[in-house]
Amino acid sequence: MNTIDLERAAITIHRTDVLRLPSARGRRIESVLGRIWVTIDDDPRDIVLDAGEGFSVDRDSGVMISALHGDARVVLLDAIAAN
Repeated sequence: MNTIDLERAAITIHRTDVLRLPSARGRRIESVLGRIWVTIDDDPRDIVLDAGEGFSVDRDSGVMISALHGDARVVLLDAIAAN
C-alpha cells in the first residue's frame, strides 16, 4: 500500500468529533494528517500520534480516537489473521 492509497482510505476527524471503535484488538491506527489522541477503555496510557505515526491496538477494549489541535485524518487497518 502506498501513501496515495492511505490518503484515499483516510477518515477525517474534526476537532470536536470522537471516533469510537467497540473492539479493535489487532487493528492499526495510522495518523495521516494532524495529531490524534487514542484512548483505550480501562487502559491508563495516553497514546498521542503525529502524522506518519501508528499504533496497533493490543487489547479487546473499546477505543476512542479524537483530533488534537484542529482536524486530523486517520487510516484504520484491519487486523491480519494468524495462520
